[in-house]
Amino acid sequence: MKIGIYTGTIPPPVFINNLINGLANKNDTVIVYGKVSERNYKFSSSAVVQRKVPITKLGILLYSIYTLSKLIIMQPQFCVKIVKLVMQNSTNWIQFFKRSCKVLPPFLDNLDIFHIQWAKSLVNYPEFIELLTCPVVLSLRGAHINYSPLSDKKLSQGYMKYFPDIAGFHAVSMAIAREAEKYGAVSKKIKVIPPAVKIDLIKKIFFQNHTYKNDELKIISVGRCHWKKGFTFALDAMAILKKKVSNFQYTIIAGGKDEENLLFQIHDLGLSENVTFINGLPHQRVIKKISESNIFLLPSVEEGISNAVLEAMALGIHVISTNCGGMAEVIENKINGFLVEVREPLQISTAIQSFINSSNNEKMELVNHAQKTIRENHLLNRQINEMVTLYSSTINGIGVDKN
Repeated sequence: MKIGIYTGTIPPPVFINNLINGLANKNDTVIVYGKVSERNYKFSSSAVVQRKVPITKLGILLYSIYTLSKLIIMQPQFCVKIVKLVMQNSTNWIQFFKRSCKVLPPFLDNLDIFHIQWAKSLVNYPEFIELLTCPVVLSLRGAHINYSPLSDKKLSQGYMKYFPDIAGFHAVSMAIAREAEKYGAVSKKIKVIPPAVKIDLIKKIFFQNHTYKNDELKIISVGRCHWKKGFTFALDAMAILKKKVSNFQYTIIAGGKDEENLLFQIHDLGLSENVTFINGLPHQRVIKKISESNIFLLPSVEEGISNAVLEAMALGIHVISTNCGGMAEVIENKINGFLVEVREPLQISTAIQSFINSSNNEKMELVNHAQKTIRENHLLNRQINEMVTLYSSTINGIGVDKN
């Protein structure tokens, strides 16, 4: 197959990067479309073709003229139609050229399937769904489905307009699939393919006899600075925990611009000696930080299925997660981790204390079950095979199974 993937940016997030390289390694042709955010970036698979949208005004102008000229030569009648639509969705010439850079390249590549990774992109660039002759697959992920359309009426209306015309959907969880159906996503077109990790993350774990009375307990959370990630509730939980357990360190790694709110709460609760806030790190350094921790805490209010949780489980790090979004599809309480209710700092603190009081055998059993969950349901090879199945069934017009 010749697969087009719209990522928004190049390089894309790690989980999309893994998908792209995995598809390319299966001898499919993968063409990636997105705006340059890192110059000279190369995917690990040499089979990946990049269509980078420039970032400078001159680059945008030249690239749009180049793609327009090529489209005129290849498909003159179609070119008039798409240019009219791009102009219709642009308020001025500058926006027209910017849109042309993003919208036109997929029309030049004779794709078999076009996979849009972010639901908002579908609404922002409706030309993809209105004019592309190949089937379009749309990924349904956390924020874009769970709460963005609730706060953005225009986005919600866009979903209602375009979702019924999508040929196939990839949902990261059953919970996300059900939510998307509210906006017109056709059930039989949705395939649930959960996030996945590389098998080399799975490590053999040997527990030492830590009581955490004399040894520092290391807790970590990873996400972005957004209230839906629930870090404020996690900090409230740390304030409760501090009354009973003094020797712990909680690290929050979160990119974004809302760190001031978290830093104030850390100071206000008297947690400056127990909490470290890091405003974003490269993925490999995040993995290292997780692997050095005892507990991974996901305090989110809304979530699809957290990739960071899957990485922690693979690494043999114990997980405490709120029962939000699709997390109950991964975590079985006290079987492969701990599951607590959202917005419940006391339950988070109690779960941490339960971990502390567990025997080494109990801790080891949780890790074994967690890694078994990853092996059976969340390895990258399985995800790639299921994605190829989704593409094939979509191209052939066959309905897909939700599971």
